[in-house]
Amino acid sequence: MEKEIVISMEKEIFTGEVLDIGADNYGVVYNVYKKSNKDFSVEYIDGRDKCKNIKENSYDSCVLFLSFSSIIFRTSRKVLIEKIYNYLKKDGFVYIWDIDKGYGKTFYGKINVMLPQGGAKRISVREINVLKDTSSKTTLRLLEGYFDIIEFECSDNIYYIKAQKKRRDINEETKGITGGD
Repeated sequence: MEKEIVISMEKEIFTGEVLDIGADNYGVVYNVYKKSNKDFSVEYIDGRDKCKNIKENSYDSCVLFLSFSSIIFRTSRKVLIEKIYNYLKKDGFVYIWDIDKGYGKTFYGKINVMLPQGGAKRISVREINVLKDTSSKTTLRLLEGYFDIIEFECSDNIYYIKAQKKRRDINEETKGITGGD
């Protein structure tokens, strides 16, 4: 049975340099970002571009809107998280909205995204791969080594995570330089 889900992004604010990662460009991140920024630049990574213009330590925020569900393997999602960690500035944030679907489950839904200034996007999602785990629990586990979770919400099989880049331990940073263990 198909679900009707509403995601409210009317009050969401992204500032600074933003990296939008997604297999499909729904225009959601762009529409939210332009609401609060006069001069703006949103960089995109999609399946075709393969990160060619993306620089390390350059972005204040990275947004993944229904992106993890398009990546089949957990190891590929982990590699992406490592890359995001490197792309973000030292206090950067990652924002994730995705489908909370574990192994052995399917998801059929129409997602209505409420945008700033009365706009809306309607997205149909059919996730029928029962061997793919895009659950919030798995995503939180993948993030834990790289990010501190600031906010987490889950309802109607959609989750939202806001996380901030962890700072590396001083001992870990100097270990290679001083020749310590």
